[in-house]
Amino acid sequence: MSLTSTLGNLSAASRAVGSLASTLSGGSFASNLRTASFGGVPFGIEGVTTSGGRRVSIHSYPFRDTVWIEDLGLLPKVFRINGFLIENSAIYGGGGVVSQANALLAVCNSPGGKTFVHPTLGTVQNVTCIEPLQMNERKDLGRVFEIGLTLMQGGARVYPKASNSTGDQVQLSGLAAVAAALLNFASKVASYVTLGVSIVNQAISTVTKWYSIVKSVIADVKAVIGVVSSLSGNYGRYSSGANSGYAKSNAKAASSATVASLLSAAVTQRTAVETAGASMVSAASSVSDTDAFSSAITAVVEAVAATATDPADAVRMLSTLADFYPDDPTTSSVIGDGMAGMQTAIGGLVRTTVVAQMAIASTSYQPSSADDAASVRDSIVSLIDDEVTTAGDAGDDETYAALRALRTAVIADLNSRGASLPAMTTFSFASSLPALSLASRMYRDASRADEIVAEANPIHPAFMPTSFAALAT
Repeated sequence: MSLTSTLGNLSAASRAVGSLASTLSGGSFASNLRTASFGGVPFGIEGVTTSGGRRVSIHSYPFRDTVWIEDLGLLPKVFRINGFLIENSAIYGGGGVVSQANALLAVCNSPGGKTFVHPTLGTVQNVTCIEPLQMNERKDLGRVFEIGLTLMQGGARVYPKASNSTGDQVQLSGLAAVAAALLNFASKVASYVTLGVSIVNQAISTVTKWYSIVKSVIADVKAVIGVVSSLSGNYGRYSSGANSGYAKSNAKAASSATVASLLSAAVTQRTAVETAGASMVSAASSVSDTDAFSSAITAVVEAVAATATDPADAVRMLSTLADFYPDDPTTSSVIGDGMAGMQTAIGGLVRTTVVAQMAIASTSYQPSSADDAASVRDSIVSLIDDEVTTAGDAGDDETYAALRALRTAVIADLNSRGASLPAMTTFSFASSLPALSLASRMYRDASRADEIVAEANPIHPAFMPTSFAALAT
């Protein structure tokens, strides 16, 4: 075999290996490169340097051998390009080199981010030329212009937005309402207790009557069912309640929690209500100590709210306790008037405390729609309005003003949280269909089937009613 033949065979084998490697790797490196362009103007590239990484601040301290490196986020991507424009390029076309140069200069002079096509990284959006465009025209290169570009990728223009926490404002307004009610209560009771033991007995009788309502409320079956609303996972349409809304959900119970453990905790909480109730009746025997008496009532109300895992149950239970207007018959004597005044004053203190706690409980209520948020808002505001009228008629100016502020805070909180939620609308279909099919048809998202099941409350999810209300979007 001749040397020439041997070399030819080796060359052929080399080309075959190269072809196979190119095929296995998806083509040659050069064939995978993209044509570079900035703002729609193409150009050739000799080299590009890409820089990025983390933005840090280095802190050094006396007599410490190491430094602390504080991470401040990502650095912007910067591309430093050495390239060229060539007339009637065989790769990217482009036409005359002078017109290409003018087009590239116009792009660099215009404001706003542009699209940059990187040879290997591909398309990069929102890129700006951050340094002057360098364009070198040389006699020996003729119809080739050398260019230098420094580009940086930017982001959206977002400004910090300060906003008040509407939930915190409700909390503060609720506490202020209770403090104002205590002030008005103390001013009245001071004269009543001087009339003798009958007034104290009336106080005990009044809180005992209200406590009997409390005991019936904490035995609410729906609240017991709502205990499982904080469990992680999907337990059907009745499980999540107002702990899971359209935009946000409250914290779930620990992963180790079970139905049995949550029911056990609920029993403990109901026992706490009974303990607080006994303390309240005891405090009524020393009603002249208005601070202790008011604190005892507040403890009962807070304990009742704590028995409800579902915020919707807390609002419903407290609304029942707020409807307390004691009217035991009394004589027309001075002592009888004092007894009537005492039960009226206690009724006002109890109702204001309950309404304030109900408003606070509503801050953890997660509405499922704009209509749901408006419904909860209206129900709470209605009770506040009743008490505002009562306080105004009684001349309790401090309570009146505090309840008006609480009303404003509740409206602002539920309006702000409900504003971003979709409204309810009525959907009608020719026949009964499964929830999965309806969710796909209504929202293009079959995963929202549980949502429409909760709204429509069908007998079975496979047989949805032909007309029902659900989220519009």
